[in-house]
This record gives sequence, structure tokens and C-alpha cells, in this order.
Amino acid sequence: FVDCTAPPPSLERLTLHFAACGCHGQELDCVLVLGSSCGCFLGAVQSTNRPSPHRTLLPKTRCPSMATTTTDASALPSDLDRYLFDLRGFVVVKNVFSAEEIAQANSAIDRHSSEFVERVNEKVRLAPKGSPMSGDGVTGREDLGGILQWDPNDASIFRRMLTHPKLLPYYRTLLGDGFRMDHHPIVIQQRPGAEGFALHGGNTDTKGQWIPELAYTYAQGAMRCNLLAVSLQLTDVATGDGGFCIVPGSHKANFPCPKSVTTGETLADELLHQPVTSAGDVVLFTEAASHGTQPWKAEGKTRRVAIYRFSPSFVAYSRSYYPEWPALKGDQTLAEQAVLGPPYHTRLDRPCVDDDGLEASVHRPRDPEKVAHDAKVFGTPYF
Repeated sequence: FVDCTAPPPSLERLTLHFAACGCHGQELDCVLVLGSSCGCFLGAVQSTNRPSPHRTLLPKTRCPSMATTTTDASALPSDLDRYLFDLRGFVVVKNVFSAEEIAQANSAIDRHSSEFVERVNEKVRLAPKGSPMSGDGVTGREDLGGILQWDPNDASIFRRMLTHPKLLPYYRTLLGDGFRMDHHPIVIQQRPGAEGFALHGGNTDTKGQWIPELAYTYAQGAMRCNLLAVSLQLTDVATGDGGFCIVPGSHKANFPCPKSVTTGETLADELLHQPVTSAGDVVLFTEAASHGTQPWKAEGKTRRVAIYRFSPSFVAYSRSYYPEWPALKGDQTLAEQAVLGPPYHTRLDRPCVDDDGLEASVHRPRDPEKVAHDAKVFGTPYF
């Protein structure tokens, strides 16, 4: 038993406890961890003498009885934003970060500018040669990864994207409770003349088959994206500058996007929408919409964005999380740990981000008797 009002016990503390009580060397299937003041199930730790890559199964959370969940309407996106996202497949959240915070983020990127990788090989270029999306034909897009693993001062803004209080209502509405990061985040840089990215994503593939891993659905009052893209704008984007573009409403299309449309050769002025954004805004869009990037046309200015992709708790598109994400430097909040968890359902004691964006707790605790039964049957606390 542990005190559920105290900080969550670490695996090391629990191991010391097991050793002190003389059970550490026995063939234990697992140890159930219960709150001493309320009896709530907090998690389980598999026996340390049974080799396993997933030895610790204890959610690092507060007691479920202390969990805070989103229920009031003020914690939801506005009616207008929900309507626009359902209608168009994207929404722009204004002023998520201040000018000072954006300057801090760009300074951090500047310190890592030598790590950008430009797409110069034809095999990794993003638009057909000679197409309207190909830019000047020479300058490639530049990609920068590892931003969450930087020194905490440099990574600060980028880590806040995981659980920012202004974004949490959108994450929960579009992904459900227990959402998780699915891809490595990436900083994209386009210098003047840089190539764009031919339209991709979409609700159907080139054969007209539904793409469930990218799907957007609305059913029984709930909006859900199986893969949600979230793009932090690090520079201003004016009309005609280029950059991110989308075919509004295409997340509900029943036919594949014609190839001449994906390359910008057909109906580009009619179909493609390029949002006007300011540095500090965040664009959220479903990968079920046909989207891409137009060549960067703004003279004397380089475009930068940081792009993340999130999924519902039980969905995985990328395999980057396996066997685990690269470690973050410095202290991690419980909320960050929750978002970086592997895919599994919230009914299996998944820690979920609380309203403050710092804490996490199990919002749907599993019956301890069921956990104990699974432990007897499988040797692990969960089926």
C-alpha cells in the first residue's frame, strides 16, 4: 500500500520495499499497488525476477479519486472552432505563444541550425520535378529533429506543445482522453524558392480505398481524428507567401484526389487554401484531409514551423515509440510522461493528462480483481 496523497512511488522505492519485506526473491507474478487511504488501484509492477522489456507497469499518477477531468463547456473549443474543423478539416488557434516565446524558440533552433538536413536527393524530394510545387527546382526543404531531447531551456517551448492548456481542449475533443504523441516532432524550414510538398494524406488512397489510419469520423456527438497534425507557426505567413495548404472539406471525400490536383497543376487557385497565420499561432488539421505545402515565395524571409502528430490512446501509425521514445533531459512532468506513453486503451489504467497540463491521473481505473485475475492467467497485470 502507498499513500495516494503523496508523490507517486518510483520503481526503485517499490523494489526497496519488496526487498525489505522479504518477497523480492520469490516467484511473484506481480505486485498490486493500492492507495492506503482509499483502496483505489494505482497500478502494478511485474516481478523484477521475470525478465521483461516492460517491467514497470505503475502509472505515475495521483489517486484516481483526485483526478480532474474536462466536463464543463468552457473547457471545450468554441462552437465556431468545432464547426470549422468539422466542415473544413482544420482550425487555426491564435496566439498560443507570445512573441517573446517564439523568439526564444527560434533562438534555440538557430543554435542547432547546423543539424538541419536539406532534401537534395531526388529520392527524398517532395514534389515532382517541374511541377508548380517544386519551387525553384534547386532549393530543398530542410528538416530538423530531436527538438524534445534538447537541453531543457532550448526544448521548453517545444515540450509545452505536448500539453499546453490552450491546446488541451482541442486534443481531447479531436483525439479523446488519453491522447498520445505518435510521430517524432520536426522543425521544417523553407528558404525563398524552396520546394513545397505535393498534396498527400486524404480520406481515400489512389485506388479509392478508405484509409482508416488517417480517418476523421463524427459519431454519437464525438469528433475523432486517428492522426491529428499540429503545426506551431514560428514565422508570419501572409497571403501568397506559400507554405501549408489544404483542400478544405477533403477529409470527407469519397474519391481519391486526382494526381494533377496533388501537384498543383489543376484548379490550384480554386481548391487550395493557404491559411494566413502569425508566429505563435497553431494550426490543427486532420491527416484525412488532402494537404501539402506550396513553394516558399516570400523574399528575404525563411519559413519555419514545428509539426507534431498525435493519435487517440489506442492508435499507433508510427513505430517511433518502440521500444521507447528517446529520453527527455531534465525533469519530466507527469503529463509529458502520459503523452509519451505507448498505445493502449484508457480502460487499462492509462494515465491521462489533467486540466492543468502538468499532472496526469488514471481517469478510468480498472477493477483490482480483474487486474489480479489477469496476473494469475498471463503473468502480467493486463491481458
